[in-house]
Amino acid sequence: MNVLLSLLQKSTDYNQLLKAVEAKQAVAVSGLSQAPRSHVLAAVHEQSGRPLIAVCQDDMAAKRLASELGAFLGEEPPVLPSRELTLAGAIGVSRQWEQQRLRQLYDLAQGRTRVQIMSAEAAVLRTVPQAQLQAAAITLHCGMQLEPAALARRLLASGYTRGSLVEGVGQFAMRGGIVDVFSPARDAPVRIEFFGDEVDTMGQFDAQTQRRTENLEALTILPVAECLPQLHPGGIAGLCSDLEALIARQQRRRHPNEALLQTLRQDRERLENGEDLPAADRYMALIYPALATALDYAPEDAIVLLCDHGNIRRAIRQQQDQMGQLLDGLLETGQLAGELCDFYSPWEQLCQSLTPRQTVYLDAFLAASYPEQPAPQKLLTINAKQLPCYGGSVETAAADLAFYRKERYACLVLCGNRRRGEILHEMLREREIPAILAFPLTQLPPAGTIYLTDGTLPAGMEYAALHLAVLSEGQLL
Repeated sequence: MNVLLSLLQKSTDYNQLLKAVEAKQAVAVSGLSQAPRSHVLAAVHEQSGRPLIAVCQDDMAAKRLASELGAFLGEEPPVLPSRELTLAGAIGVSRQWEQQRLRQLYDLAQGRTRVQIMSAEAAVLRTVPQAQLQAAAITLHCGMQLEPAALARRLLASGYTRGSLVEGVGQFAMRGGIVDVFSPARDAPVRIEFFGDEVDTMGQFDAQTQRRTENLEALTILPVAECLPQLHPGGIAGLCSDLEALIARQQRRRHPNEALLQTLRQDRERLENGEDLPAADRYMALIYPALATALDYAPEDAIVLLCDHGNIRRAIRQQQDQMGQLLDGLLETGQLAGELCDFYSPWEQLCQSLTPRQTVYLDAFLAASYPEQPAPQKLLTINAKQLPCYGGSVETAAADLAFYRKERYACLVLCGNRRRGEILHEMLREREIPAILAFPLTQLPPAGTIYLTDGTLPAGMEYAALHLAVLSEGQLL
């Protein structure tokens, strides 16, 4: 796909976009539909060498963008999931989405992720600050000095549960000088073997067969949840002290909320007795006094892309309205304190958090205003049209190719693989439409020429200014 990405270098507006990116200036780009937008983003990432953080209006748009970028870049970037906050009493809580978020956020902070996609909801949800997540992460390497009992204490403080066998994420087991642990940062559990107080060997193993599958020299163990009472600046004792202060303030009111007092007392007693607190999310503002979001994990040199920023703004405000209705019910039933209701960053605060980083606005049409108004010369238009895939229909492909050939377009047809390209080549020949097999693709086709090559995209693209069209068989492949 590198040849396909290079075609944009012939576009004057795209080159202006690259110059703005190099100068780290805010820029707004219009005229791009879905597939051409992904094409431009992939080209910017490859040619600038800088990490990209793309924010979309919802999870569906984020997954679609990730799929299209994967087609251009050869590897699908991760999509940061959103999650449901546990604010009411619960017996047990599934931590699957939290653990995926922790893994992606940690990788982003470590510079391992070059392209990160997220929905508006995932971007503004309150989360563990970067410094506290890095402080809570346990890093091991072979040869380091560490008592097995000290590791067990740190695992318990990170929310892990101890058992006889490790079967899922967030569990650990100890047998003499052997510690098995399943971290959210890994796809499989890891066995740590100690020689006295020294980490001797480490290896990933299969949870069902217990057989080692990979030797490791280093290991990162992440917490099992985004919000853990142990991560309070003062630990569990500090959180209990904050709850006691909340209780005292509530009791001083003329009409105390007895239901809230009961909730606060019960949660404080659970913490003092060393019990689990499944609804720890309702105390997130106490555990993490500074509001942090996923965008705070973006590297300083990252390009933050807002895809349809008007839709993103509406999605965030809609989420706030829905959350407000939920919070009203929790406040009435005494399950949440009114001063602890900041769970999402508002749109205005999100825009302020983007100021230190470069922002690129990608919209179908230029907007009247932007959160960070680009200079007039940074309001760019790249005219590109998304084409429907021909979906295996030779008649559709032949009709489109005949038109583009007549208009002297350079045509590139993505056939999936060489065999399918050979079949299409023969069918086009029967219809007197000449085409050239280009496996692999090393250069762009000249004007009026059709190249058949491998690869696929969910949709085709037409660049009228460049006189170039890209056709794809699409998802039916």
